[in-house]
Amino acid sequence: MMPVGRVLAVAAVAVILTGCTYAEPAAVPDAQTPEGSAPIPYPSPTPTSAAASWGAPLSGRFISQAARTTGGVLITGTAAGATLTLEGVSIASNPNLKVVLNKGALSKDPSGNMVVEDPNSVDIGAQLKPSPGSQSFQLPPFPPFKVQSVTIVDWQTHVAYGTADLTPPAVSK
Repeated sequence: MMPVGRVLAVAAVAVILTGCTYAEPAAVPDAQTPEGSAPIPYPSPTPTSAAASWGAPLSGRFISQAARTTGGVLITGTAAGATLTLEGVSIASNPNLKVVLNKGALSKDPSGNMVVEDPNSVDIGAQLKPSPGSQSFQLPPFPPFKVQSVTIVDWQTHVAYGTADLTPPAVSK
């Protein structure tokens, strides 16, 4: 008769090995594909890291909307996701200002106002400090959509103070 410890060790190895089997799916011959039908497309591969999902690095300069807004924004990749840095931002003092990521870019509407063309946005929970200068905020591991711009907004009145369209850095030759 085997000791209980040895039986448990053998059982544990057996359980581990049964979970590690993989069989390649059988290929379907082309002759079985119905006439005129296309092969089923597979989804494109997802980024291998959280930082790559942001498309970082991205940068942009603020364009004033409801209030004079100057400075820039930079999104850089990190091991955990990305960091959004507001660089040299100068804006009217307001304790209700937050940073919002937008799915759309900044454009002029028919009446000539600067607006974000796609209203989908996400509040990253970052409240601006009242002093001018640089501020950094950690972003989640994966963006909810492809981020096209960043807006500084008064969260009580929903008035956009300024927006920066984001682009990858220029590649020098």
